[in-house]
Amino acid sequence: MAEPFRFSDGQLAYSVEDLVKLCKRSPGEGINYLMRADFENWLAYIGKPDLAQMTQTIRQEQLSESEKLEQFVAKCKLAVTGEPKSIASTKPAKSNNFMNNLSKFFQNLIPQKSTK
Repeated sequence: MAEPFRFSDGQLAYSVEDLVKLCKRSPGEGINYLMRADFENWLAYIGKPDLAQMTQTIRQEQLSESEKLEQFVAKCKLAVTGEPKSIASTKPAKSNNFMNNLSKFFQNLIPQKSTK
């Protein structure tokens, strides 16, 4: 079993869902881990190379650090649930096409649930 991601207060993330929850509870610490590339390294370690690459892309965007964390959380939710999350208020106008294409790419990676 893979080692969990550990926040400084002892909280552990065993999954992407857990990581999202911890980032919401401790956004300052989440920003720190995101900017140091700790999240993308852990995501690759637990076998989520697509999310690791997406995290690296977000980290390199021309956004504020808090906007980068918001993008990271939103994209992780999308990858986990397959449900689009509204993040329009955090996207700068110049990167709408890029983010839309990235979103579509990750949506296509996740199998759609059957409605039977």
